[in-house]
Amino acid sequence: MTEEWCCEKLENLKIKENRLSTLEEIRGRLNETPNLASKVTNRLLTSPEIYDCLEVEDDEAPVDASADPMDLVSDILSICMSNLSLRQNDLPKLLDRALQHKRPRIRALALNAILKELENQISDDNMGDAISDDLLRHLLRALQEPETQLGSPALKILTIVLEDHLEKPFIKDTFLEALKGSEVVKCRLYELAVNLSKGSAATLEKVGFVLDHALSELDNDDVLLQVNILEILASLAEQNHGITFLEKQQVFDVISKKVELIEQNPLDRLLVPGIMKFFGKISSIQPQKIITGYPRMIQCLFECLHSGDVSLLPAAFDTLANLCQSQQGVVLLEEHYSNDVKESLEDYSSYLRNLPSELKNRAFSSLEIIFTFDEPVSNNVSDILRKWFGHLNGGEKHMQFLMDFCRNPFPDIKISTLNLIGAACLYPWGIETLKNTAGFLEYLLDRKIEFDKEAKYAKYCVIKILAESCAFDVETNNQLRTYVNEGPYYVQSIMDVAVEGN
Repeated sequence: MTEEWCCEKLENLKIKENRLSTLEEIRGRLNETPNLASKVTNRLLTSPEIYDCLEVEDDEAPVDASADPMDLVSDILSICMSNLSLRQNDLPKLLDRALQHKRPRIRALALNAILKELENQISDDNMGDAISDDLLRHLLRALQEPETQLGSPALKILTIVLEDHLEKPFIKDTFLEALKGSEVVKCRLYELAVNLSKGSAATLEKVGFVLDHALSELDNDDVLLQVNILEILASLAEQNHGITFLEKQQVFDVISKKVELIEQNPLDRLLVPGIMKFFGKISSIQPQKIITGYPRMIQCLFECLHSGDVSLLPAAFDTLANLCQSQQGVVLLEEHYSNDVKESLEDYSSYLRNLPSELKNRAFSSLEIIFTFDEPVSNNVSDILRKWFGHLNGGEKHMQFLMDFCRNPFPDIKISTLNLIGAACLYPWGIETLKNTAGFLEYLLDRKIEFDKEAKYAKYCVIKILAESCAFDVETNNQLRTYVNEGPYYVQSIMDVAVEGN
């Protein structure tokens, strides 16, 4: 595509009757030309004729048109933008028309082009320098737009590039303006502040006024807003300096107090799942702080697990899993809440029988996390987990109880169960329990009863763990290793069956 050809087509766009066919022609030529000359790209991106094609009233649009001008223009601009580089000095000028366009879809094209280029260059620590003040102003405006298609990419871009620009006065002024906006805009800003704060204590200090504003909203009457803020703030606690900030602001005490006074404010019950997620996420990193420091929160969790309330159970399952993500968490729960854990695991057994499939899978996933660790487990923790596993099904035939779920006709339930069994078999006691469950090995080794590909693979993973153990006799071990060597999807041929029959 030459610049002359491009100029000719742009002239054709000035004639309304020629617009659709000309736009289709331009798009077709662009698709055929992967490496565009920068002069062509620049000309198209800044061309008033391209954007004028979108200035069509609804009653002017042809009813029988084979293509929509918006789709055609979007495709043309998208292709041109994919050839841009953030290091171009004229980038703000080239994207200015798109970033200021009245149609959100066109503004979103430019934002997503910037985001994609940033993500492609994510290893470049100096990419923040490539964003000019003009582009930053466009991004900050997009952050305050009501449309998610604009606010979401703006949030992601600013998370990547804004840290190096926080000292600029117009940044703080824009933040203060955004704090007067809608709840959607404020929550985006809170999320941006948390994302930036995770980088360092120094950065947290620079955006501390935004976080203070977020914390002040925990006294808001809007329960949904409080839940959103809790979810945003929880990730701040992934860093030690974030926890220090939250402690200094007495956030844990404020939230814990809400739980204690929940009977006085019935609406606050709606906060319980959000509060549990908040404390659960923090406890996965700082188990001692939560388990020993906020007993009312832990009791609230067990009350939710015992309640059977399907609106609370998903958050409760996830929170218990978070509490047990570290070996320290397991030890502390057994030390301080042994009976509550026992009753909760007995409740799990009832839930696994009676809950809808989606919640059953959530419960299985929670149990799998509880019994899975990335690092070697101490003998003490292994003994605790053995005790906990024994609480399933009221302490009776717990592996048989799980085996019954393996025979479930629904693949998702079967896969979730096999994943849990695989987690239990990472311990000698798990393998021994499976070994002593009548018919379980035969079920695992039988290839003829499994049809779902993912279920076959889940079963294969369990057998691979068993094959690496020393718990079985030589003949069984050979069967397990043969299964592993043949792979998860091996199908026995008719010839093999005939030979075995003879």
